[in-house]
Order: sequence, then C-alpha cells, then structure tokens
Amino acid sequence: MRAAVAVLLTSFLAAAGTAAAADGEPRKALTKKDQALARSIVLKRADLGAGFTAQGRPRDEPLPKGARCGALDESDLTVSGDANSPDFRLAGPGVFVTVGSSAHLYRTLKEANTSWTRGTPKQTLTCLGDIVRLSAAPPQEIKIVSSARVSFPQLAPRTSAYRIVVTIASGSQPTVRAYVDAIVLQRGRVQSVLLFTSLVRPVNRTEAAALAGVMAGRMEKATKPRGPVA
Repeated sequence: MRAAVAVLLTSFLAAAGTAAAADGEPRKALTKKDQALARSIVLKRADLGAGFTAQGRPRDEPLPKGARCGALDESDLTVSGDANSPDFRLAGPGVFVTVGSSAHLYRTLKEANTSWTRGTPKQTLTCLGDIVRLSAAPPQEIKIVSSARVSFPQLAPRTSAYRIVVTIASGSQPTVRAYVDAIVLQRGRVQSVLLFTSLVRPVNRTEAAALAGVMAGRMEKATKPRGPVA
C-alpha cells in the first residue's frame, strides 16, 4: 500500500505543480537571466533535513479529465522564467512526506498580478481538489474529506495557503488519510509554489513556514534592483 500511495502522492506533485496555477499553461518566452533567477529560488536538497532523497519528477502531463480548472486558465499570459525542483521524499516508520517546489517569472508585473487575482480561492480549491481526486488509478479511490484556504505567515507581499485532505482506498488495503498543502507566494514578477503531500498527519506548520521562508528570501533577492540606482 505504501508503494502505491508513494506513486500516487508523487503524481499529486507532478499534476498540481504544473497546473495549480492554471488549466491552460502560460506561454513561454524564456530568457537566460530569468531562467537563472527561477532556478535560484526553488528548493535544493541542502534546504531539507536528514533523510530526504530527491526523486525524479514525472514528465508534465495534461490535467486529469474532468478537472474544473477553466477559471484559472493562463494561456493568455507569458512567463520568462520557469523552474521546478526535484520532488524530495522522506519515508520511514510512521512518516511519509514529499516536498516539491516551482518558481515562475512573468514577463511583466501586470501579468504576474493578473495571474494572482485570476479566479477565487474557491475556484482554486475546486481545481486542486479535482486534480488530487482524479489522479487515482484503479483500483485506487480518492475521496475529498475537506478543502480550505488556511492561515499562513505573510512571508511575501502576497501569500496564500491551501489544504486538501483526502482518503485513499485501494482494494482490500486499509484506507489511508493524506494531506496536500500548497503555499503560493508572489513578490513582483515572481511567483513560487511549495507543495507538500503527507500520510496520516499534515506537515508541521513551523517546518512548512521555514521552507517557505527560504524560498521567500530567495524571491526577495531575485527581485532586488541591481547596479546603481539614480
């Protein structure tokens, strides 16, 4: 069961990481500078504690059929920087956690702000919940227990956090509860997403805030003006 759930949780990260912000992917006009900035923001192995191992992230796949993400479509927007971290996994007796991150630089501040304000929190939760629920492959069945926007430290000028709680059943195996936590940050043209999936219990809030703070600090550094200021 753990192996099956591990694959499933990694698929959550792959799907939500590429589609949490939009049903339609934004156009890409990547520049060397903004690509370097995006890569500098995402999590590295050294950011996590002992025991985490990097997992290869599956290739981007289309949204699951039936996912209600149309309100978040970004096909009219353009990103100039786009990076994803590996998925980092911690597995042991009584613990299973996977962490992934992404960073995007929009071509203009206006486009970044449009992305942030597009869709309501309810529409975002509907999209995320559908991605999680529809990621199951037979004989697995995923049911949404709850989905909500949750409070989180204001680590960037714009900060939102969401939690999806689900149960995962697979044939005669015991039902398992899983938690999907998404933290979204924006500073200037930069948006980043930090995504946790865990079994039995949610990721500790203090630990989640610490990792989000690492990314927030890198976002601040990436958006600081460089060179002489008049």
